[in-house]
Amino acid sequence: MCATSSPKALLARLGLRPRKSLGQHFLIHPHQAERIALALDLQEDDWVVEIGGGLGALTRWLAAIPQRLVVLEMDPALAAYLAGELFSGHPGVQIVCADVLDFDFAALAGEAARALKVAGNLPYQITSPLLFKLAQEKAALGRAVLMMQAEVGERLLAKPGTKDYGILTVMVQYHFTVHRLFTLGPANFHPPPKVDSVVVAFDPAAPDPAAADPDLLLRVVKAAFSQRRKTLRNTLVAQAASLGVTAAEAAAALKDLDIDPGRRGETLTVAQFTLLSNRLAALVG
Repeated sequence: MCATSSPKALLARLGLRPRKSLGQHFLIHPHQAERIALALDLQEDDWVVEIGGGLGALTRWLAAIPQRLVVLEMDPALAAYLAGELFSGHPGVQIVCADVLDFDFAALAGEAARALKVAGNLPYQITSPLLFKLAQEKAALGRAVLMMQAEVGERLLAKPGTKDYGILTVMVQYHFTVHRLFTLGPANFHPPPKVDSVVVAFDPAAPDPAAADPDLLLRVVKAAFSQRRKTLRNTLVAQAASLGVTAAEAAAALKDLDIDPGRRGETLTVAQFTLLSNRLAALVG
């Protein structure tokens, strides 16, 4: 199951170099990839999507158990290596040279007739857009175990009133139960990144309270954080028209929920944002 050569040696044999534009940092130690695979709790009838197959360090472990593994790899050279050399003749593994941001998780889940499991090492530049995408397609997901820069992981796990708490925090915590699993230092990768990485598990949650209009919830959160240092009076109330209500109605909604308009958006809990969006949704409806 272990790789036969180091990422550096394998890249040299293939005549390739890590592409900074794609955020390529390859896991060196097979046991770290195994830890990620084990965290998915794979079963024989699972369908799995791997984001960024790379040189196959994680792919080798993911391919061992589930019924089907779809590997998304944007780099054509790496996709060709995975399909032509590493997994040629493996009927359960499909290598797709595609951008995960364009991938239809819902369609694959429909084909599988079950929720998907997702794993991968996320380049920094796509982490936030991908997490928003996964939130939107939550119904297609069972569990996701994703590696990302440690600073992004801190944002996902942040508490209200802290500097890391923001739009991404609220929306991810609304849609998922989030767990930090373990941290990996730069020495675990080739080439070594300049920061630590963290592996995080995402389990789809049934929010309580639930948003009457999830799109409005996102717009409310964005309005509240639009000028982070300003109060809700100067952000959310001032932008009431963009939410489909008047400033007076927005102010009244805050009062009804006993939320001081002099507070900053970063102090509201996920539940308070949801209740506020529901109050506004009732006015819009």
